[in-house]
Amino acid sequence: MKISLAFDVHGTLVDASSVLEPLASYVGGEAASFFETWKYKQREYAFRRRMMEDDVDFSLCTRQALDYACLRHKVEIPEEGKLALFDFSKRLPAYPEAKVALERLKEMGFKLFAFTNGPLDEVKELLRHAELEDCFMSIYSVEGSRTFKPDPAVYESFLRSNHTGHRFTWFISGNSFDVIGAKNIGLKVVWVQRTLDSIMDPWGVSLDQIVKNLDELVAFFRDK
Repeated sequence: MKISLAFDVHGTLVDASSVLEPLASYVGGEAASFFETWKYKQREYAFRRRMMEDDVDFSLCTRQALDYACLRHKVEIPEEGKLALFDFSKRLPAYPEAKVALERLKEMGFKLFAFTNGPLDEVKELLRHAELEDCFMSIYSVEGSRTFKPDPAVYESFLRSNHTGHRFTWFISGNSFDVIGAKNIGLKVVWVQRTLDSIMDPWGVSLDQIVKNLDELVAFFRDK
């Protein structure tokens, strides 16, 4: 059986931090800290919704996290500004090496999948804009499953939907919680640590590989 590589999207394939530039026009020098608050609360809200069994779209978590960040940082972003930020988030650029790296992995015989918490239509649009959509056999979203990564059920559902087993699947992500979630159900994992500021949660999890970018990922799988 061919090896399957499942890629998280935001922070792994596309650069979510590129939103800092338009964000700065509303919050100035606080853009970086504001962005961290926004992203942190986005994940927290998704996890809390799951624990409450409150089924909502991930985009609502994103919207409410932005509202929280405005309150936390005591800034006002007009409604049209928020809509502009959401629109920009649907057109995030791919990391510079992403397209070529994915194409090389395909040429090496791997089956590539995108695996996301985001709404399917939005993620398809995002990957299309980033010129990455054609690299994947399919794009799998947790949309409609009433839960989000890192719920074990989500990873298991991905495996069933794409007819690939634990032994033949590697999960690749730049997000600590996601890597740990995949490892928790027995998948092999690669953490993409793009900056030294990116820290793995100290949960005692043994990672299978750490790379700085997707070029290093290609080199890793070429040598296996």
